Amino acid sequence: MFFRFKTIVPLLALICFGLTCCSFPVRTGYDRNIGDYKRVPPSETASTPPPEEPPIAPEQQTAQAEATDSTIQDSTRRQNSVEKARAAINKKEAAKAAKKAAPKSNLEKYARQWMGAKYVYGKATRSKTDCSGFVMQVYKGYYNIALDHSSSKMYKDNRGKSVSRGGLKEGDLVFFGSLWKIDHVGIYLPGDRFIHASTSKGVMISPMQDKYWGHKYQGARRFK
Repeated sequence: MFFRFKTIVPLLALICFGLTCCSFPVRTGYDRNIGDYKRVPPSETASTPPPEEPPIAPEQQTAQAEATDSTIQDSTRRQNSVEKARAAINKKEAAKAAKKAAPKSNLEKYARQWMGAKYVYGKATRSKTDCSGFVMQVYKGYYNIALDHSSSKMYKDNRGKSVSRGGLKEGDLVFFGSLWKIDHVGIYLPGDRFIHASTSKGVMISPMQDKYWGHKYQGARRFK
């Protein structure tokens, strides 16, 4: 009897230990009432649609529209002001240019009668003339001074007094060319200009600092 008890006790202990180790974990969500696992509902975040923006009240829409209109009006006013300022500047500059271009003396008015005359070598008329022919006509008609029909001879004429570049006065003859030859002549006008017969444009008025003529200047003579 004692032997059977010693044999049965360890056997029962082994069986209990085996049942305990071999038991399976219970899965979370098991419902004994339905005999199955509960289904997990879909995520609320995924199924929930994004919240709609609240509609803009009519008063807010009106305020926004008025603000936009005000911005556009301010921009338009600024643009109009800039355009008016530019127009005033352009008008002022145009007035200055017109005043500058207007004849300032009787000599300039007289010499302008040849404006637009075509350049023709050897000619000396109101419609066709070369540089020395133009100067010759103006000097004879306005000063009653006869000059040769040659720019180089005018430059060498003993009656003419040499004038410095800074001492030029209206009516002085200005000469252009190179160190070896004088080949162009004009009449000095106030405003550091001179009127002459250009080979390309005929009788015209040019600044003394003209890009083409400025570096060709050779000197001046005064005959009056």
